[in-house]
Amino acid sequence: MKKDKRFIQSEKAIIEASIETFSLNPAAGMSEIAAAAGVGRATLYRHFESREALIEKLAIICLEQLNTVTAPLKQLSGRAAIEAEIEAVMPLADRFQFLIKLWTIAADSDIVKQIDEQQRNELATVIEQAKEAGEIAPQLPTVWIVSFYESTLATAWSLIASEKITIDEAVAYTKQSFFQGVKK
Repeated sequence: MKKDKRFIQSEKAIIEASIETFSLNPAAGMSEIAAAAGVGRATLYRHFESREALIEKLAIICLEQLNTVTAPLKQLSGRAAIEAEIEAVMPLADRFQFLIKLWTIAADSDIVKQIDEQQRNELATVIEQAKEAGEIAPQLPTVWIVSFYESTLATAWSLIASEKITIDEAVAYTKQSFFQGVKK
């Protein structure tokens, strides 16, 4: 089905308003989302049948944005790849801060699970490369390092969202904290 221009515009407004609204209030309901997007509830429900469907769509959009900003880094490996990824993903703090709070809802989606698993597997590969290069302690389990990395990013995104640190500070602190925590 081809979407008309108004449908596309209202969907874009709903998505942007949802991210902003959920960032401020993860418990926000569909009425609040509709008001923030400047659309009626009926319009919102034509786009998304439920709050859960909206959150799923937002998660997919955010994870795809993560894939987009990290795609040019595929030729890097090991520590260089991890450092470049930190620099690339940190500006997405506004996109991921709300998602961290609503992850339990988003994670029920098979599509979200698939994208998340693919991203974790790619990160695990880079971590294994860094271990082989002597850049990360080989005795630490990769699953632990992946979780540690994700937690460090979540902390940085949270501090950026609360305006306690800048994106540049978050990049520096994340690199330092992560690599000090996993050093050989």
